[in-house]
Amino acid sequence: MSEQKKKIGRPKTDTKPVMIRMEPEMIDDIDAYRRTLDDIPTRPEAMRRILADFLDDWKEGGG
Repeated sequence: MSEQKKKIGRPKTDTKPVMIRMEPEMIDDIDAYRRTLDDIPTRPEAMRRILADFLDDWKEGGG
């Protein structure tokens, strides 16, 4: 019996978790934004996109 068991859960990635607290109004705004997108991303994915857009603007001197 040398068969290995499959691991349960998400595969490891080269990322670090970031835990934040938000007021309900901000979460509602993020959810409203998500619903405007064709693919309706998960809340974490929507937040990643928002942050990526902000950081791109900031790097270009817009922030």
